[in-house]
Amino acid sequence: MGKGTRLDYFFAIVFFLIILMIIRLFDIQVLSHTYLYRRALSQWQGSSREEIRGGVFDRDGRSLLDSQKVNYALISPRWLKESEIEYLKKNNILSFEDPYKPQSVRLSPENIAVIKKLLGRTPGVFVYQKEKRYGQNALATHVVGYKGKAGIEKTFDKFLNGGRIKTGIIYDGFGQPIPGASKENLFTEKWGVWLTIDREIQAAVEEVMDTEIQRGAVVVLDAKTGEILAMASRPNYKQSDLDAYLNQKDAPLINRAVEAYIPGSIFKIVVLAAALEEKVTDLDEEFHCSGAIRVGGNVIKCYSHEKGGHGRLTLKDALAYSCNSVFIELGMRLGKERVLEYAEKFGLGERVLSDLSEEKTGFIPASRDVYREDLGNLSIGQGKLQVTPLQAAQMLLIIANDGIKIKPYLVKKVVDSTGSTVTADTPATRFSERVISKDTARKVKEALRAVTQYGTGMLAAPSKVHVEVAGKTGTAELGDGNNHAWFVGYYPAEDPRYIVTVFVEKGQSGPFKAAPIFGKIVEKIYYLKGR
Repeated sequence: MGKGTRLDYFFAIVFFLIILMIIRLFDIQVLSHTYLYRRALSQWQGSSREEIRGGVFDRDGRSLLDSQKVNYALISPRWLKESEIEYLKKNNILSFEDPYKPQSVRLSPENIAVIKKLLGRTPGVFVYQKEKRYGQNALATHVVGYKGKAGIEKTFDKFLNGGRIKTGIIYDGFGQPIPGASKENLFTEKWGVWLTIDREIQAAVEEVMDTEIQRGAVVVLDAKTGEILAMASRPNYKQSDLDAYLNQKDAPLINRAVEAYIPGSIFKIVVLAAALEEKVTDLDEEFHCSGAIRVGGNVIKCYSHEKGGHGRLTLKDALAYSCNSVFIELGMRLGKERVLEYAEKFGLGERVLSDLSEEKTGFIPASRDVYREDLGNLSIGQGKLQVTPLQAAQMLLIIANDGIKIKPYLVKKVVDSTGSTVTADTPATRFSERVISKDTARKVKEALRAVTQYGTGMLAAPSKVHVEVAGKTGTAELGDGNNHAWFVGYYPAEDPRYIVTVFVEKGQSGPFKAAPIFGKIVEKIYYLKGR
């Protein structure tokens, strides 16, 4: 065989091997890709794998969850020296029962120094992070709720689960992490649901409630836009330890801001607005209160009955002093149909939001179920009528906006895991309607100002800052000797910027319990935001 023939054979063999290699690569990368890809994925284990859930933020993108990044160390004894294994066993990091099994250890102040001595010296120690979703200082817990079960977390559950990321640790055939192959995948952190909540105002409200309200709720609205700036309920709970609260008698998991309660005298705002709008009276009309009034077969007492009644007083004074007799007379003039009609116009009996599934509608009785005796109680916010603290805030929002109804809202925008805005809510995109005339709203504002200037709401004025407020007290009788305490109001009185509803469950007195809490909250907001 000649030299040229031998070279031809050599190149033919090389060419044949190259063709085989190309065919094999084609098989691996194309024909067997799916099968091999699945086999590769099967190497991913669960000890450090994590589903990343979207966040819940305030209006400025600040987290309300108080989420924490928790450091873990994955220890692979197969890649450690015997002396290193003994070192970890001595410091109670590796189990004595099976020290050669890979273990995931949460890093604490006690063991982090031990782990640090091995980092960078051996491939057998890998540090990674897990997210602890709810921290001890989480805010607006009743609004946020908890994963898939309540609040915003329930409403947007599918969306918040829509950006799953795995923190991967790849193991070899012995179940040991492969040095250099373990890594953390990066992801977009700022995605999830942005609320209208203002974190600073929310924190201030909760601080006051923690010292002043055992059971109750507070709602704060932006008086111009209807944005919910704060919403809190007490007693509170920790989202990270739900089981501890399930059987407590005070029902801490209930969001009392959207539960329905007897409103008491705060409903007189609706009756006053209806009477002025229907022109059956005016603020300067004089009435006489003897301390009680007969309605059908019932005698309903005024709060002043022990003193012989209020005597002669104007309608404006009747709201200021919360005179039952005068408002029952107004209810009789209006008739049950018009009282109930204006209750509906002010948004009672229907949900305010679509974002909290636990929100109650409250209750307005049907006209056929309201008899003459019932109309007396209805006119002063007693009987079967029920209102949520959020609905009470909406009543004031209508007055503050000169008689125009704009619905409060909670969700500002929703951002997906790519950073794209999915939805956004603004005042311009929401429906508004006129409920009462601007002149009627002006007169109601005048009467609400009288409440805090010389009436039952004098204690609502902040003690440390000079700002005029307006509002209405409410003491709702439950029939068992207990009363719910209410105050609904706004500030500044001349140009409302913030609306605040305070509800204290079985707080006994609106003037002496709820009104001072309103003043403290206004004071906090004033220091944070000014006038």
